[in-house]
Amino acid sequence: MKRWIQSGTWAFIMGGFGFYLILTSGGMIDEPGFERSVAVSNVPVEAKNTTEAAPDFSLQSLQGETVKLSDMRGKTVILNFWTSWCPPCHEEIPELEKFQADYIKDHPDVVLLGINLTQEDHGEEKIKSFVKANQMTFPVLLDTEGNVARAYTILTIPSTYIVDSEGNIKQKILGPVTKEQLIEAVEQ
Repeated sequence: MKRWIQSGTWAFIMGGFGFYLILTSGGMIDEPGFERSVAVSNVPVEAKNTTEAAPDFSLQSLQGETVKLSDMRGKTVILNFWTSWCPPCHEEIPELEKFQADYIKDHPDVVLLGINLTQEDHGEEKIKSFVKANQMTFPVLLDTEGNVARAYTILTIPSTYIVDSEGNIKQKILGPVTKEQLIEAVEQ
């Protein structure tokens, strides 16, 4: 009897270990719909080309101006969703600023809009302070009620959408972006 209990315990332990290996090394974890968590890096999590219509919106900027996406038809619009507490968002700000300074100044048909997920952030004063401290020169819009984030199904920040001149989502990038990635996405 003692030997049976020992062998049963051993089988149970080995079976559990085998199940663990299946889950963590290519078995069920690699099934569609299951995502592993990864360390933050400067490489986008996902860049996906699409052709769906971009949901229209109207938001207030930090300066109190109303900005409506559909008013920008004829231009390529880059929508960058972010918060002030997000480390990858902090990492990409210099890249967004380089893109704004080096590319957009020579391409008036391209617009970069930062959309702050205000409902998820620490208040408008904190956002204004953050924008000033990081010397952000591109327009920052406030999604105070989270309607635009819901319309674009923002689950990961930062998230960047490239909207073509006809108002269609050309590409979405989940994770931080670089100046070079933005140039490549716009010029495709």
